[in-house]
Amino acid sequence: MKKIFIKIRDFYRKYKKIINTTLRILISAGLIAYLIISQFKDFSTIASTLKDISILLILLSAATHIYGIWITAFRWQTLLKTQNIKLSILSLSSSTLIGQFFNNFLPTSIGGDVYRAYDVAKKTGFPMSSSVSVLVVERLSGIIASAVFAVAALFLGFTKIGGKSVIIPILIFLALSIIIFFLILNPNILGLHKIAKKIKFLAKLLEKLRNVYTTFLTFKKYKWVMVKLIFYSLTLQFAVIVNYWLASRALGINLDLTAFIFIVPVVSILSMLPISLGGIGVREGSLVFMMVSLGAQNAKAAMCSLLLFAMLLIMGVIGGMIYAIRPFLAKKEKDRLV
Repeated sequence: MKKIFIKIRDFYRKYKKIINTTLRILISAGLIAYLIISQFKDFSTIASTLKDISILLILLSAATHIYGIWITAFRWQTLLKTQNIKLSILSLSSSTLIGQFFNNFLPTSIGGDVYRAYDVAKKTGFPMSSSVSVLVVERLSGIIASAVFAVAALFLGFTKIGGKSVIIPILIFLALSIIIFFLILNPNILGLHKIAKKIKFLAKLLEKLRNVYTTFLTFKKYKWVMVKLIFYSLTLQFAVIVNYWLASRALGINLDLTAFIFIVPVVSILSMLPISLGGIGVREGSLVFMMVSLGAQNAKAAMCSLLLFAMLLIMGVIGGMIYAIRPFLAKKEKDRLV
């Protein structure tokens, strides 16, 4: 029995990435399949759900992605400028779209944010570790924005999911987000780096992460930039809320915009759980559960989640197309300069 366990352990260690990726793909596919099977009796149910859909509202919902890509690129550009890295919004927007392609279609350990960091490092010579650090700060600002909207929803009266209070979990999440963000901007405030230097393996780790540490320290000088960063993240989160609300209205779901101020942050937080591929399946399932809990019909809520999922896939396809043609455009530009 012990030999079998050792063989299984060695096999897992050898193929860890492949196994984990395969499991995430299966979980995502399984959750999406379960959502469709459980919420739609047959094709006629799907057809009747789509019968009176508002094309205008769906197009408006999809259009919010344009703003989302732009503000993400602008937010990223703002942070890069603090490191004396200057790239155009167009360049950063294309990197963001390609990042979505990686997140949605490529089941690898290379996530969209890793590609974005690599793309900047390749174009500018900016150290990869520092490029990743910039994106960590950017992502944390987005998490804080989600938590802020979740807290705002509590004041609007949305305090329960399925009869269970969510006040304490949301407040804890907000507090942890702010603490982590503060520690990243002030990594030496607790003197942890001094303690770490006295521990051999931590000292080696700190040496490897020197660029990361240095980059984090630089943000301390840019307090106004950090304020603007949070504001940009709040507007991005609101755009996502409007995206969900318009899609629901297109299907005739009578949930107010205030309901989605509660729904979207919670769904965003749950989709961060590392159990599926890019949150696929978890995001859609939790969205349906919350919409139904607040009074939406099951079939319409499921269709809304699938339409929103389709929008993300389309953005990923666009990113994939940009990724495919980029080498040809770069070669053409190089030949023109020569």
